[in-house]
Amino acid sequence: MDVSLVNDMRGFQVSVHPSLEDFELLAEVSQMLTQLDEERGLRSVINLMIKAVGAQHSSLLINPEYGEDWKRIFTKYLPTADTLEPQEMTARLAKRVIDKGLAGWVFRNHQGAVVEDTSTDARWIVLSDNPIPAGSALCVPFMWNGDVLAALTITHPDTFHFSEYHLRLFTIVVNQATGAVRNAQLFAHLLEQRQQMEAILNAIPDLLLVLDQHGMIMLANEPAAALLGTAQRPNRGAGESIANYTHNDDMLSFVSGMLENPFKTGQSWSFQTRSEKQRRDYLVTVSVWTQRGDAAGAVIILRDITNVRDLNRFKDEMLQMASHDLRSPLALIGGYCSLIALDTPDDSPVREYLNVIERSIERMRGLLDDLLRVEQIRNSPLELHRPVDYRDLIRTVIEDSYPAAASKNHRIDAVIALEDVPDEISINPLLIREAMENLINNAIKYTPDNGVICVRTHVENERLHFIVEDNGIGIPTEHLPRLFESFYRTRQTGTEHIEGRGLGLSLVKTIIERHGGEVWVESELGKGSRFGFWIPIQ
Repeated sequence: MDVSLVNDMRGFQVSVHPSLEDFELLAEVSQMLTQLDEERGLRSVINLMIKAVGAQHSSLLINPEYGEDWKRIFTKYLPTADTLEPQEMTARLAKRVIDKGLAGWVFRNHQGAVVEDTSTDARWIVLSDNPIPAGSALCVPFMWNGDVLAALTITHPDTFHFSEYHLRLFTIVVNQATGAVRNAQLFAHLLEQRQQMEAILNAIPDLLLVLDQHGMIMLANEPAAALLGTAQRPNRGAGESIANYTHNDDMLSFVSGMLENPFKTGQSWSFQTRSEKQRRDYLVTVSVWTQRGDAAGAVIILRDITNVRDLNRFKDEMLQMASHDLRSPLALIGGYCSLIALDTPDDSPVREYLNVIERSIERMRGLLDDLLRVEQIRNSPLELHRPVDYRDLIRTVIEDSYPAAASKNHRIDAVIALEDVPDEISINPLLIREAMENLINNAIKYTPDNGVICVRTHVENERLHFIVEDNGIGIPTEHLPRLFESFYRTRQTGTEHIEGRGLGLSLVKTIIERHGGEVWVESELGKGSRFGFWIPIQ
């Protein structure tokens, strides 16, 4: 290395100005560090530094306080000036150097060091496993975010071979190397995350498209690429307009036309569409993604819901059959029962048989009515909501419950806290009233005589809460999660004589969810139950 030289006070020549070779070294190091193979780049830089000063021996020691992320990058090796072949430093020697040697001093003091004469410097220890003599040494730390990650030690057989200038120069080189390694490490991490994300997206059975604000395809997973016809292309159509593929399926024309309107930040919407070419139904969800706070594009997910739609169509057909085809034979059976009853003496046992048939017919009719009622509520338009005086509604519901409660000597307590309720709220009064009456009637049915039923209603967090509490027989814990399912009834001692079809609570749940609310239940066997719901104030 050619440098400008002066004599120091001891008569040795040291460099004071950078030479052309120094700049060439820095340029060559910078070029090496542009490669993304961090381990190979680091090894090349260290080898270049060793050759630049004519060093005879070197070692790279990793700080044991840092994890595998850096240990994987910094390789322990002892390249010689001639062969530069890597050799492993044993754990025993490494520990000794860290505890008492020069590299350990650098770890603890967070700075590099020059040992001009190894025979007189207490920081230098001679390793019995290393027969190569060292007259002088230089140790430079690899630092990141104020911490020492590793220390590079290079030696020369002559004393006073290294100077503070070498330390400053190599510190610049090592700082460049550390930053480049960190960047390569982050790039590798991002690449790994991208590969993981692509694997996840391709494993999703839904069709996923990511578009920019101009409708250009940025990403398409495998199912979406199959729809576009780009599955065999390396980029799967990335960089092309979605409008170029509308001829593949009429559904894509609909999606492309939807994107003609400007995106709004945070916007999202869903709708159902059908591909006539595939004869499949899809649920389309569109979410606008942002970049630097501005709308930058849309993520489109198309979920195949053909089987669900087929089940819904089958359900509708079954309900139509229940509504029309079953009512006719039931009416016929009821009519024949009435005719038979006309010719049957009052004291005949046949009378009881006919009564059983008539009760069964009525039960079947009630079941059909409940089924149709639930379906009507699920499909009822929200336009049926209208401004209602909630205070009058709750008073009417409680007053209408008194006769049923009196038949079992129950007491109904009402706790009404509606000071913050607006004069009118937007609900469907008939449905909400039906939900309230269902909960109160259930409490009356499942509470033994002389019980107490408490009806509470209040406002909290802009929600109307309605709660019915009783001191009845209670419900076993294992039944609670399924109470709001259609046709589900608990089987427990004391309920054998109570009639029901298992649709009342399902009806309540449907009504409340149509109003954007939730239902809940709490119960303890033998102590009573608390049923309730909340709906948002609109």
